[in-house]
Amino acid sequence: MQIPEILTNQQVGRAAKLLKDYYTQPVSKGRVRTGARFDSWAGGGDAPDVVNAITADDMLAASFLSVPFEPAAVIGLLAERQLDITALLTEIPVDLDLADVTHDDFKAHLGEESPAWKLWNILRGKEDGGWGIGPTRASKLMARKRPRLIPIWDSVVGEEIGLKSSLTQWTDWHEMLTQDGKALATRLDNIRDQAEVPYPVSQLRVMDVVLWMNGTDGGAKAPSSEDEVA
Repeated sequence: MQIPEILTNQQVGRAAKLLKDYYTQPVSKGRVRTGARFDSWAGGGDAPDVVNAITADDMLAASFLSVPFEPAAVIGLLAERQLDITALLTEIPVDLDLADVTHDDFKAHLGEESPAWKLWNILRGKEDGGWGIGPTRASKLMARKRPRLIPIWDSVVGEEIGLKSSLTQWTDWHEMLTQDGKALATRLDNIRDQAEVPYPVSQLRVMDVVLWMNGTDGGAKAPSSEDEVA
C-alpha cells in the first residue's frame, strides 16, 4: 500500500485546506457538517471519566459520521457486553499514537490476540450473533475511544488507499506511519497545524478527514449510511 498522493509532502497545503473546510465551512443551513463534532462531542470519547466505557454519547457521536446504530447494537454494547468492553478498554492505551507503536510491540497492541482485536470482535457481534455493526461502525466507535491508536475505516478511505477490505488496515497504516523516520506522521502534524482546526484532533483523524474530503470532492459525492461486511 502506497501513501495516497493527497498525503504526500507536495500536497500539504491542499490537504490542510480540506481539513480546515471540513471543520469550519458551513454545508447546510449555515451549519458545519455534523462530523466536525465527532471528536469533541460531550468532551470526547477519551475523556478521563468515560475513557474505558462505550457510552450513549460515543454512539451518538459516531452517528454524526452517517452511521446510525440498530437498537440491538445499542442494548448489546451499553448493557449486555458493557463489562467486557470496559475490561478490554482498560488494557488499550489511551496515550499511544499508532506511529509510536514499535514493530516489536505491534502484536501486543493490535495483533489478533490483543485487547483491541478482541474489542473489535465484540463490537462486530462476532460472539453474539451480530447486531448490524460492520467494520465502518466498529472502527468509528474504536476511533472515538482511542483516537490516537485506531484509524477509521470506510469505503472512501479504502478506495483512497487501494484496499478493498478492512482486514489488514491496522498493519498497513502502521507500516506507512512508521516508515522513513515517521515522515507521514510528521506531515499529518504539519497539515493539522496549517489548518488551525478548532478542536483537538489526532494524526489518524487528520488522515481520515483529508482522505474522505479528497475522495468525495469535499463531501459532494459522499456515500449514504454504509457499513461493509469485510
